[in-house]
Amino acid sequence: MPSRICCRQEHSTKSISVYEAAIALSEGRPLGVCKKCGKDLEYRIDQAYAGDPTEREYSFTVTRAVRLGTRLADEDHFDPFLLVLRDLETGKQQILPTFWFYGQSSAQRSGQISPVLTLTEWKRMFGQLDATFHGIEERIRRRAYELYEQRGQREGSALGDWLQAEGELTGLQQLEAAA
Repeated sequence: MPSRICCRQEHSTKSISVYEAAIALSEGRPLGVCKKCGKDLEYRIDQAYAGDPTEREYSFTVTRAVRLGTRLADEDHFDPFLLVLRDLETGKQQILPTFWFYGQSSAQRSGQISPVLTLTEWKRMFGQLDATFHGIEERIRRRAYELYEQRGQREGSALGDWLQAEGELTGLQQLEAAA
């Protein structure tokens, strides 16, 4: 999964690494400007989906990043992030968990495999992605229960009720995990 920093005209730069770009995005800072054309720099990812018979490559720009903080695992440090990607062709958003790993040589190696996280940590990631997540969760729960009551309190549609309530209250597009 090639990653690069470039402008909209595809002028690549080595002045900022993809790791530094992820940190900058997580802190709400711009990545800089292209020295060739003066346009804003973007963090881009090109990806072909596993199992896609067309082997088509898709291009994404990273619009947001949530830095979860450096972790210690088996004496190796890794810095996990949650990246929000926007498909350059369709505009559809997806979420990509990723991390940068520091090995014994102190060299930085990037990875695109998500770290093993507990359910609480995943909820915290999504809460950081949208600061209103925890405040609205109770309102979503109440609205989902109202939908359940409207359906005559029949079991079997709890997830559908929750997703409908979430869509009604947030007005946000559904985000999908990138494979």
